[in-house]
This record gives sequence, structure tokens and C-alpha cells, in this order.
Amino acid sequence: MTTDGPNGTDQPSPLRGRLFIASVLAVVLLFGVYVVVNGNGTNGGRADAQAQQTSSPSVSPPAHDDVLGSVCPTLADKNTTVPATAPKGVTWNLVQGFALPSSTASGPGRVEGDVAHCYAHTPVGALIAAVQITCRQMSAKNWESIVERQSVGDGKDYYLNKRRAIEKKEGSVAVAADQHGQIAGFQFITYSADTAVVDLVWRAKDGSLGAGSATMRWDQGDWKNEITKTPAAPGGAIDDLDGYTAWGGV
Repeated sequence: MTTDGPNGTDQPSPLRGRLFIASVLAVVLLFGVYVVVNGNGTNGGRADAQAQQTSSPSVSPPAHDDVLGSVCPTLADKNTTVPATAPKGVTWNLVQGFALPSSTASGPGRVEGDVAHCYAHTPVGALIAAVQITCRQMSAKNWESIVERQSVGDGKDYYLNKRRAIEKKEGSVAVAADQHGQIAGFQFITYSADTAVVDLVWRAKDGSLGAGSATMRWDQGDWKNEITKTPAAPGGAIDDLDGYTAWGGV
């Protein structure tokens, strides 16, 4: 079995069936951890780059989401220091089987149906947004709204069209609660006022760990997930959380 790559080339798939399709579309294009979702894969390396922080951005006014038609509340988190420990004040709630983080200080400031938006313009806001947006996109019935409203990048339309075509032919490829792992840790690679790149660690049901990167862009007053036509190589298995900050809800 082969799948068409973003540039129209055939790429051999390491797995078969709809679960692979779901993983590739919903995970590889997001942050490349399908090896954990499927309990499969090869050893991957940790990123060597250290998180870097640029000058602090000015305080942003309340953002207006033109698509959702609502004004984001002013959030208390203004700290632009990249966290070296697990963020405080975070609570975890199960959504479609995923334990998702939230914070009154860092966001999401609004949850409207499957869309959780309005995040603080800070590293913690970007971290929470990365988990919330990507996990909801993988599992929500209304995944199209999440992609349309909370994604940017030259691969966004490809993702939408490809997944729509597959679901029209084969039915939903949403990752079910018994098919995925849970967030277990993180490591910032870079951070600036415009872009946050963070490695997310996942723990599969069998206890194995894997990591892959998410890129978040500050766009129109909120953090958005970047989907590119040429996504980074899939993440890989890791032995332990050495070098990462342990962080998770289950």
C-alpha cells in the first residue's frame, strides 16, 4: 500500500489500514508521533537544540477571532520565560479520551464545541495550545472546523482535502480513545513572539515513549498549529524522559 505525498509522489506506508491513514494525516502532519499512537516505529533521536527566547513581546490586546466571531478574554499569563519545569496551575480533563491541559491564566480562554481557543501569548500558552489543538484535531467529530480555524501553513489545504477524500471513501479516520497514547512530557526547541517549536513526548498504552515536534505560529491574536507540505520526519521512540520535562494528566 502506498499513500500520495504532499508533493504528489507515492510514499510506501509502514503500516496498513485506516489507523495508519488516521495517524499519518492527523499526527505526522502535526507533530510526527504516529509511531507512538500505533505502538510501532524505530528509534528516534532527541533534538539537540536548546530553547531560545527572544525579547519579550509587548502585551497583546484582547484578540478578536473573525472566524469564531468572539473576543478573547484577557489572560493573566504574561511570562515569556521558557519553562524549565512543569507549568503550575494546569488542570487536566479527558476529551475524546485525551487528557488535555488547561489553565485559567494561559488558556484556552474559550471552548466552543470542539474548538478550544484563546491562548496566552507566552511559552506556556503555546505549549497548551499545541496539545489542545493537535489532540482535538485527531479525535473530534468537528475536526474540519479545528483545522480551518486553528491551523496555518502551506499544507493546510492539502490536509483538509486529503482527509475529506479518505473519510468520504472509508468513513471517519478519527483516532479513537483506545488507539492513542497520552502526553508525558515536553521540551522547548525554540521560542519567539511569533513561533514556538516544542517536542512533545507521548506514552503509549504499553508504557513505551515517543517524541515529535509541534510548530505553533502566533497568527491573528492566537496560537495556531502549522501544517506544512513537507512535514518534518516522524518522531521516534525514546528510552526515557531524560532531557525532557515530565508533564501529563494521566
